[in-house]
Amino acid sequence: MGAGHDGTTASIGFGGDGAESEDHTGSGEPRVVVIGGGIIGCMVARELADTHRVLVLERDGIAQGATARAAGEITMIPSYPDYPSIATHGLDFFRSYDGTGAFEFAEIPSVELVTPEREETVRARVERQRGNGADVAFIEADDAREQWPGIDMDEFVGVARYHGTGHVDPYTLATTVQSEAAEAGARFETDVSVTKVAVAADGDEVTGVETDQGFIACDHVVAAAGWRTRDLLAPHLQLPVRPYRTQCIVLRPPEDLPASFPMGWIPGEHVYFRPEANGDLLVGGWSFAENDPDGASRSADEAFRDHVADLVPRFVDSPGAMRLVDGWAGVDGATPDTRPIIDAPADAPDGLIVATGFHGRGIMTSPIAATLVRCLLEGSDPPFPRDPFELDRFEDRSPDFEFVSISAGN
Repeated sequence: MGAGHDGTTASIGFGGDGAESEDHTGSGEPRVVVIGGGIIGCMVARELADTHRVLVLERDGIAQGATARAAGEITMIPSYPDYPSIATHGLDFFRSYDGTGAFEFAEIPSVELVTPEREETVRARVERQRGNGADVAFIEADDAREQWPGIDMDEFVGVARYHGTGHVDPYTLATTVQSEAAEAGARFETDVSVTKVAVAADGDEVTGVETDQGFIACDHVVAAAGWRTRDLLAPHLQLPVRPYRTQCIVLRPPEDLPASFPMGWIPGEHVYFRPEANGDLLVGGWSFAENDPDGASRSADEAFRDHVADLVPRFVDSPGAMRLVDGWAGVDGATPDTRPIIDAPADAPDGLIVATGFHGRGIMTSPIAATLVRCLLEGSDPPFPRDPFELDRFEDRSPDFEFVSISAGN
């Protein structure tokens, strides 16, 4: 591609047919390097590949990091109740993309199980969210038992029910999106580590990226490397992002969960749950800040398994004990307000776009990120507000903030 600072030349090139090319100007369209081959990088590549020359660089394999360890929940409405246009944009994508290749979007309701001490707070929140256009309602305990017989309501006075939610298989989504991006001309290179974003001598604009295979010139860099993005961009930009670890386990009940079994969560218990396609139960959460993300275990902790074993009988109406069949853990990036940073910050070098800190919502927010990255790159207006994702919403950009767990459900 081009000469690096040490005189080496990368063997990686742009070009829709995968061939090397000495002419990188093409029709004058920007050349874009996307750092990170998770769901965000794949979705951005799909979005841009039809009009831009895109190269995705991934240090491991496609969708092998946080994406592969995600639960795949799509809860746009409860996650963005104050921005209905954001929720609608994301939900519309998953509904329309359902059936593409092997990808499926299982749309089912989500329920927040409400204890007596939280009833007044939740009822007020439901009315406020309904006023913002969210499809949410408070369902009394007796009605909830009738609608969802697999839920044990003995400890709860009702549920806050959200429609427009569901779940996907994260790996299938990522590989389907990647395949479409590649067919449109995007290049994907794995086992390539980006070591630095290179900028001009005056620091005003991006010139390319340094990798363990040499220097690659480009006009735009989309930094979507998860929690690693903060350190990668540290010479140019401070980001309030810190790594955290989250977990999932899958339980097999004596009998398959009812077909009507919903997704949901219990505030204060640090878990969420959803049915699997085969009738099993997935329980995720137990999210805490992680000081050693590279060395963090990728297996579910005994403490989490014990917590779930105590909790599940309190809300699942099962004829017997459930059996543990799988468990895993992953590391993602968190922000102080739990929402991602998708921005081309004013104090960053021109040509740099940041997409990080998805705080466990990367799968569901990926179509939002892709649309916004295109708008940032082309200077157009997105069909939803940008301000929830802008870096300057944080007065303090220190990464030493108090971690807020969205799995706490509060």
